[in-house]
Amino acid sequence: MNPKQPWLKAMEHGILGEARAKAFLLERFWILERSVDIEGADYLIQRSINNQNFMDKEAPKLGVIQVKFIQDGNTYITINEKYICDNNGNPYNEFFLLVFHGKEDQAVSFILSSKEIVDTFTKKTDNISTFYKIRGSELLSSNFKINNKTLVLDKIEHALKIANFKHNRQFLYSTNYIRLNPDQIEYDLVLPLVNYYGDIREEFFKYKEELQFSLFDIEEVVEAINDILKSTDPEEAEGIYEKKISQHISRGQLSNLHFSGEFDIDEDLLIAVKNHKLRLQKIRELGLDNNYLNLIDCIKKTTSETVSTFDISKDLKVKITVTYNPKTLDNVNIQIESYDKYTEELPHIIKSSLGHHEIIFNPHRWFSIKYDLKKLPRPTDTSEIQKEFEKNSWYYLREFQLAIETILIGDEVDLLI
Repeated sequence: MNPKQPWLKAMEHGILGEARAKAFLLERFWILERSVDIEGADYLIQRSINNQNFMDKEAPKLGVIQVKFIQDGNTYITINEKYICDNNGNPYNEFFLLVFHGKEDQAVSFILSSKEIVDTFTKKTDNISTFYKIRGSELLSSNFKINNKTLVLDKIEHALKIANFKHNRQFLYSTNYIRLNPDQIEYDLVLPLVNYYGDIREEFFKYKEELQFSLFDIEEVVEAINDILKSTDPEEAEGIYEKKISQHISRGQLSNLHFSGEFDIDEDLLIAVKNHKLRLQKIRELGLDNNYLNLIDCIKKTTSETVSTFDISKDLKVKITVTYNPKTLDNVNIQIESYDKYTEELPHIIKSSLGHHEIIFNPHRWFSIKYDLKKLPRPTDTSEIQKEFEKNSWYYLREFQLAIETILIGDEVDLLI
């Protein structure tokens, strides 16, 4: 059998990489084809949203995906700096690099954001350009391997939401309005780590909403002042003043405009944010963040899927046993069974060591809080029950996560809570 020529191998690898990338991205995004490959973009992707189009004033931002296929650890990956950073050297949020390696059962894939490329690759400069470079062996042994497609697609989608938000902020000076939503927060802060405050994303959103009302008041007064300055009728001007401005005038010795503008974020929320960042940093320093998040996601999905098929009576107790590779946190195995031998307060960890955890909890307790106390009809369809358990998985996941994070991070975890 004649060996393939290098040019033919390169062509086959390029086609294979792009085909895998397209199949992966189509799970969540619309893909826009380009007739010319420029700016390091093999694919342009758009979130699957129907309420925006490219003629809108706030048109949706596109994601830029570059695809590489590496044959072995000796292959180098090189990316031009201008593809991933702006003129000030700031990484683009919406650029991602997909790297594929191996075929058939040995196929693996990796993903890096522009910031991760800047932080991980070696920066070099020649007479023509500045670029980032990495040896294939370094990437193959890195923590950027795709173990959970859903988490990766979530990460890309969140990056596009943030890119939209930052892009659309330029309209603030012409409209004094930003369309707020809870997704306008750094992706790291929505990752599912333990905290005893609550949903950081939702709480931050509430604070911003309150402050936005002040912006609306200011906008109304500015418009009223402009209308008065343009007015040619004193009576009309006085009417505008009384209707739109007078309620914002202080009645002291000096008549000044005043507006509410409190943005006093709860100290406990700020502590929760700092602790969240510190926990994530420590797990990343171990090179285990992707596998850790995949582990937690597997526990959540498997538990929700299995428990939703049980007869969730008041006395039902469920035992979840999770085992995994204690060094890499992969090769996850989860066993779920009814368990009637435990009478202590639930949920409760009955065994915890790195690589092996067992917890018992009472699914009905969550249902009684969610539905019985609020006198809401319980869902009866298995798929609906599963969705509810996934949305409210904190009830049993928190105990698991605390046990795992305590072992990974050490005794310092007690000081963080």
